[in-house]
Amino acid sequence: MELGMIQLMKMKQSVERILHVPGNYKGGILEMALVIDCNMDKETAKGTVQTIVKALKSHSEVFRNVRLNVVWWKSDEQIITEVTPMTMLQMGTPFENYEKMAAGKRIDLLFENLKLFQARSKLILLLSEGDFGMENEEKCMESLKPFLGRKMLLLLDAVSDEIEKLALRARMITQEI
Repeated sequence: MELGMIQLMKMKQSVERILHVPGNYKGGILEMALVIDCNMDKETAKGTVQTIVKALKSHSEVFRNVRLNVVWWKSDEQIITEVTPMTMLQMGTPFENYEKMAAGKRIDLLFENLKLFQARSKLILLLSEGDFGMENEEKCMESLKPFLGRKMLLLLDAVSDEIEKLALRARMITQEI
């Protein structure tokens, strides 16, 4: 997933909107989460993450000192969270043990996990090719309420019709512009 100038500009604007939601971010050290779908090719994921981190760091002073939770979405049963410095992501170090996991994943289970374990994060970026399904739409939308949907930015390569409904609750940037 290559992010062009337009997608990066939209991402920065969306991040600013998310951080300025009343009651979300009040200054100090920002806690954020970056969810990486392990369905992507290693080099694609690494390059896209490096581009995102570079864009965020150059965009605002807020991203100079961040508590970053990297969430590796390998399968529905295997969602691993690691605290990783942004500079390590820029160097690509966390991708040394990266394995591509081609599995039919469900986004409703991911959102449930994020609601339980990443609720403190003020910004959640989901990086994916969009190759996942949604078994229970009601459960998915319930997980996005009341706060998760306002904190989340979906960076997707392609969007199916059922996933497009998520745009009602969370911000979404796709390659299809």
